[in-house]
Amino acid sequence: MGDAGQRLAPAARPRRFVGQLGSIGPAGIAALFLLASVSARAQKTSSAPAKSAPLAPAAEAASPSPAPAPAPVASPPPATSPAADVQLVGSAADVPLVGFAPTPAPPAARVVVPVPTADETPAPSDHDAVVGHFGIEIRRIDTSPFPLDLRADAACPRAQTTPCTVSLGALSLRYWQTRNLAFTGGLAFGLGGGRNAGHTLDTYVGLGPIAGVSILLGNWRHFAVAASPEASLVWFSPGHTGATSTTLVTVRAALEGELHFGFVGVPALSLGLDAGLGFRWVSAAEARVWSVGVVGPGGVASVLSDLFVRYYL
Repeated sequence: MGDAGQRLAPAARPRRFVGQLGSIGPAGIAALFLLASVSARAQKTSSAPAKSAPLAPAAEAASPSPAPAPAPVASPPPATSPAADVQLVGSAADVPLVGFAPTPAPPAARVVVPVPTADETPAPSDHDAVVGHFGIEIRRIDTSPFPLDLRADAACPRAQTTPCTVSLGALSLRYWQTRNLAFTGGLAFGLGGGRNAGHTLDTYVGLGPIAGVSILLGNWRHFAVAASPEASLVWFSPGHTGATSTTLVTVRAALEGELHFGFVGVPALSLGLDAGLGFRWVSAAEARVWSVGVVGPGGVASVLSDLFVRYYL
């Protein structure tokens, strides 16, 4: 019988159904009850929920479940400077931010080290070793063509038959600020006097400032060539009573050669010689004289007297 036959008839049909049961007999009634019981059990089985999976063994149920892994902690972002925030876009560190110029790197400071000696690491050249150092220079000042003469009877020894001519010297400082540019400043001076044959000789005095610059033109291992314009103003007094002082103005445009002694392990020591054109103006008493000519050694014999000596500290 189908599910429709197992359901109770509507309320209007109870008496008819009871009458039909009475005509079936005891055996039919028993069969109907058995079929109804089987049908009810089948409906209960199909409507029951699906059985759950068998429980885990007691040993597994008793064991503690593993602790859950801790959630990852995000690391704090690295600290950045304002300049870095301006320059970085996303993760590209080399792409500057549009509208902002990158911060320029500060200029590297030049470190001045002592002038190396033979037992140290040599510089590319002796000249490079003295950049940033002061050099003490001693040389003679040429006053020609207007020599500074003294009185023969009061300032020169009586045994001397030639005129007494004063030579001035100069003590200067040179500083190479860069590899190609140097400044020079110094003092021209001359001082003398004494006694001869029981009488006092005139005491003469000559003083004046010197200023100049040097521009490097060429540089080799131990030799350097520079253009060295220079100007000096010298005041000279013969020293006797009523003597007339002399003022000498000199402007020179000379080429200078400087030989360093790095080939013997002393690059701080150098010898040099200069030559070029010069302008001189002399004022003495009522005379005012000027001249333009060549300055430097007047011949092979005067080369040694015109050399300068310089030592860098």
